[in-house]
Amino acid sequence: MSGSASTTASSASAVTPLPTNQLPVPFDIGFSNNITSSCQSFMTSMLTNSTFKACLPFSLLLQNSNSFFQAEKSVTRITQTLDYSCAADFPTCSKAMAQFATNITTADNCKADLAADNPLISYANLGLMSYDPLYRASCLKNPTTAAYCFADAITNASNSADGYIYFLPLNTSLVGGSQPTCSSCLQLTMNVFEAATSNRDSALAFDYVSAAMQVNVNCGPSFVNSSLATAVVSGAQVSQPLSNIGIFGLVVLVASWLL
Repeated sequence: MSGSASTTASSASAVTPLPTNQLPVPFDIGFSNNITSSCQSFMTSMLTNSTFKACLPFSLLLQNSNSFFQAEKSVTRITQTLDYSCAADFPTCSKAMAQFATNITTADNCKADLAADNPLISYANLGLMSYDPLYRASCLKNPTTAAYCFADAITNASNSADGYIYFLPLNTSLVGGSQPTCSSCLQLTMNVFEAATSNRDSALAFDYVSAAMQVNVNCGPSFVNSSLATAVVSGAQVSQPLSNIGIFGLVVLVASWLL
């Protein structure tokens, strides 16, 4: 793999690379019986595709991987994972995820499952569509420490809201009353998400403004831009974002993996 996000810090990570067979993978708990055979075949084919595996899409790990959830408990493990996913050839991976996002919606693949609101397949679809902004956001580094912003956020035991912000591209609104740490990392991440709202088909086009306004209440009225970027794609088709119930549902789903 070659190339990296332009937003990452230039300094190389000192963390020893993790062997590829020990990296987290998406959908490692499998699928329920409530999935069509055609969709099962599509998902299996996608997950074993060599390009997909080389990309290790953060957007599909974030809420669809028990092994990633376990990695989030360790700064070293999460850094190793991000080192790999951020080293991916972004243009190649972006194109591949966009194609998978198109293919998953066809009648020959998972259209029926999406129409039936199968949660895991819906999450897969959202993850594929949000690959670009979550790649850029996950690869951001703290300008002072050169640590990954996401690694700092997800391991911050004193403020879980720092991790909530990364779910915005996945159609989950910021939990009401939460106050992410007012840091340069938060600003950089919200800048990435604000730019991505130019695609009015994205979940961010629905939930970014309310999240930005909530951040600004806590961090100052102009801490982040609270308006949408100039539209590039119009006619949004994404359903309304999940509320606090949505994030609660994700927590319950993740907790179920641990039982």
